[in-house]
Order: sequence, then C-alpha cells, then structure tokens
Amino acid sequence: MPYIVINSSNSFDPNNQVEYATADEADAKAREILQAYPQSSIRTAQLLNSYSAKVTVTSKAVPETPVETDAATA
Repeated sequence: MPYIVINSSNSFDPNNQVEYATADEADAKAREILQAYPQSSIRTAQLLNSYSAKVTVTSKAVPETPVETDAATA
C-alpha cells in the first residue's frame, strides 16, 4: 500500500499529494521537510482508499423575454 506525507502546517504543500511506495520512503521525506521547515507539523499515513469523482458542467443560452408590466400598477 502506498504512503503519503502530510504537512499539517501547510495544506497547500505539493508534497501532500505525493505517494511513496514504502513507509521508509515516506519517513525520509517527512524528515527532509522537517529539516527545511522545523516549525512544521508533519505526519505520515498509509493510504487505504483513494477516491475520485467526475463532474459534468453544461450551459445553454436563455432567451431574452420582455418584462411585463402589471396594468393595475402602471
């Protein structure tokens, strides 16, 4: 099973998306990040499941319609 390294201090860290084949590889990367950024909170995790979804977006033109006025209020 693959492993990931999670930088909890920085959700936008691109390393959060990298998968490692072994726990040792993930541990080495976690230590590398801590050496560069000692204030970080780093976690390693084993992936159990990976999910994805697909979204389809469609659009269509809406015809213009004249605005009707109420004869009683005009």
